[in-house]
Amino acid sequence: MQNLKTDTISIDGTGIHRQYQVKERDHGDLVVYDVFFEDDYLLTLTRNGDILFMNFNATEQEKEIFKLAFLRQVIEKVEDI
Repeated sequence: MQNLKTDTISIDGTGIHRQYQVKERDHGDLVVYDVFFEDDYLLTLTRNGDILFMNFNATEQEKEIFKLAFLRQVIEKVEDI
């Protein structure tokens, strides 16, 4: 596995503004994007938005990203990376 780059993305929701770190990683046959909030792992996506893994043990605040309005924005930002 090779770490390619790390970006910060901003997501806005109903009265909520969050910044997430997205780490792009190359596993040889697939490039994935690990999403973190304050250094806590939340989920792994492919470039086209497929969710590979989710951290269901995240706190309630961190689980905001799993709501469709937030998740859609995250996927759109990952597609632009």
